[in-house]
Amino acid sequence: MAVLRFCVLLVVVCVTGGHSKTSKDSFCSYTFKVPATECGPNTIDDRFMKSSMIALQTQMKLIAAKHTEDIRKLTEENQKLRKKIETGKASNVLGRNRSVVNVKQCSKRGLNDHREYGLLFSCDFFKKREDTVLRVVWNGDIRLVDTGPKAGSARRWFFTINGKECSDPSTIDTQLYIRDSNSNTHRPAYVEGYCRGILAGDVYVAWNVGDVMAGEGYDQSKYNTGGSYTGWVATVRIIVEEVDVESSDTAIV
Repeated sequence: MAVLRFCVLLVVVCVTGGHSKTSKDSFCSYTFKVPATECGPNTIDDRFMKSSMIALQTQMKLIAAKHTEDIRKLTEENQKLRKKIETGKASNVLGRNRSVVNVKQCSKRGLNDHREYGLLFSCDFFKKREDTVLRVVWNGDIRLVDTGPKAGSARRWFFTINGKECSDPSTIDTQLYIRDSNSNTHRPAYVEGYCRGILAGDVYVAWNVGDVMAGEGYDQSKYNTGGSYTGWVATVRIIVEEVDVESSDTAIV
């Protein structure tokens, strides 16, 4: 009875494992070297186990091969993308409808400039083509302290390109207003913009400070010049990019 139960158990295992044979006799005649009536735990033929192991190893090799192929494809795509970036043609990566033709960064640590008017920091650049636009970026510390009797203090920080502010499409600047004589807060400033109409050749990009821009009833006469400060201790930088933008009336406005 014990032997019969053992054989029935093996039949169930075989069936649930996907084997096509279902009767005890045929199962034992396939799996054992002895007749079904003598089926027992010590008469198992190991050929079935060996074939299962071979099938498993084959499957694992196929999976490993697939992963190797995936890695190879990703490596090829990465190399192609890197080449596009190096040649300035990765427009879909660097921004929609644009690619960088030329780039330069100028930086300085501890600018510590407390002037209220004039040029603060500059970066020389060579523009390669006539049909490109310039992207300029300022990143650094600015501060304004309220001084004097008027209703607060105000200053303006702005870019000039070859000594003039951008007019196509607009100026690239920021302004600060403060009405608290006890405040001495230094702020991180990030200012950027695009400028069209810059000729090819040497370009002089500068970051400046001065009076606020008049408009909508506001001008510097209403405010103190204040105690402006630029680049306290930390590094300041100007980044200039020559960008090839897809021709469109609405690309840069």
